[in-house]
Amino acid sequence: MTILGAGIAGLVAAYELERLGHQIDIMEGSPRIGGRVWTHRFGRGSGVPYGELGAMRIPHDHKYVLDYIHEMELSHKLCKFVTMFEEHNAILRIRGKVFRVRDVSEMALQTCYQGLFQDKRYNENTRLFAAWFKTIVDAISCGELRECLEQDLNSHLMDELEKIDLQPFFNGQVKTIDIHAFIKAYPHFREKCSTALDLFLGDILVETSHDLFQLQGGMDQLTDSLAKAVNAPIRCNQEVVALKILDNGVEVSWLESGRLYTRHCDYVLCTIPFSVLRQMNLSGFDDNKLAAIHNTVYWAATKVLFHCARPFWQKDGIFGGASFSDEGIRQIYYPSIKNNSSEESVLLASYTIGNDAENLGMMPERDRNIYVQNALSKIHPEIQTKGMIFNAASIAWSNYKWSAGGCSVPWNHDMSYEHRHYQDIAKSQKTLFFAGEHCSRLTAWMEGSIESALQAVYDIAIYKPFTPAICVGKAAPFTEGVPVG
Repeated sequence: MTILGAGIAGLVAAYELERLGHQIDIMEGSPRIGGRVWTHRFGRGSGVPYGELGAMRIPHDHKYVLDYIHEMELSHKLCKFVTMFEEHNAILRIRGKVFRVRDVSEMALQTCYQGLFQDKRYNENTRLFAAWFKTIVDAISCGELRECLEQDLNSHLMDELEKIDLQPFFNGQVKTIDIHAFIKAYPHFREKCSTALDLFLGDILVETSHDLFQLQGGMDQLTDSLAKAVNAPIRCNQEVVALKILDNGVEVSWLESGRLYTRHCDYVLCTIPFSVLRQMNLSGFDDNKLAAIHNTVYWAATKVLFHCARPFWQKDGIFGGASFSDEGIRQIYYPSIKNNSSEESVLLASYTIGNDAENLGMMPERDRNIYVQNALSKIHPEIQTKGMIFNAASIAWSNYKWSAGGCSVPWNHDMSYEHRHYQDIAKSQKTLFFAGEHCSRLTAWMEGSIESALQAVYDIAIYKPFTPAICVGKAAPFTEGVPVG
């Protein structure tokens, strides 16, 4: 059994297949394991400051992730992740105006959304609720979805809100709205939204939940632990360039140290993102599978980390959570756990998706860091203090060769309809199986990657069940790859 990709899907599949008695080989194109689980450490050794360039939070109901954290004996590292709108001292910058979450009043929102509040066809609560709803969506979503919401509000959503008694969904002291309680009470409201906005609202509800976790010490502890638990060697720097489906297996071609190799494999589990897979030479795939590979949409995601001399935001009472700026950098996340005993700290200075991420991704890394620093200074002037930033690290996932995107999304390019079903995307081709977040119900989440890996393990098991007399996978060593040319 050959597994392509050493991200969390590939590692979980390898771990479970070995437990069933299969012999595994793992090929990874990049120089590192973990895929889109990527903890960046500013220094060497334990206790150095770190930040997450990839996955950074775990919802409380993502049971597969939590199960493997327990299996890898990391449960004691679980701690709360403080999220957007949870820290009331955090800051919102909307259309040039700067407010603390706790201080946002109807008057403040009126200065930001004058057109919304000037429409006297709707009562005060409708306009205030719509303003907060727009603030929440704008903070988390990309430009394309912000436009969807604007169109929906102008065409019909304001009328829908006007029919509802919204008073119970305003919070008391800090007059925000409880979007979770609202959607729970009026689930049909999502059906009134455009398709992409409806689908993305699910993520918004998760990302603003107060029941999120993180791993103290870095999320890569999970993938590193899985890699150590797997007996099979993980061979990095093996770039797969072609897959050929045969009647008796799969032919895999890859580049390594400048040479092209080809190997026949009885069974292959491919966890490579379709955004990368579609750039390869693919042979023997049926038309429906090729269409799924080429049409699955990936969104950009960009993150910028600043290694700071001290957590200057704490003097303003911010000890976690996130601020928001509408000036290109979008979400700013503060660490809610102390990295080490020193004063140093790591700030996620910018987290963007969609077209916002593409704009940052097009910049050279140095220019990107300067842009983020300047934009951030409009809510945190301290970031411009000489010596405040020790170092920076960033990734534009769309430009990263081994992912070519931040995550897959379940809609078409113009976001007008849901065009995919994860079971069709995950469907095997003879003895070539597929897994990864793009093959799951929960795109963009580690839970989806693991869920798809477990489904692939099951599919492999029932395709040719393991018995003591029959071992799925090739017993010959991996070195049987034959140089081409």
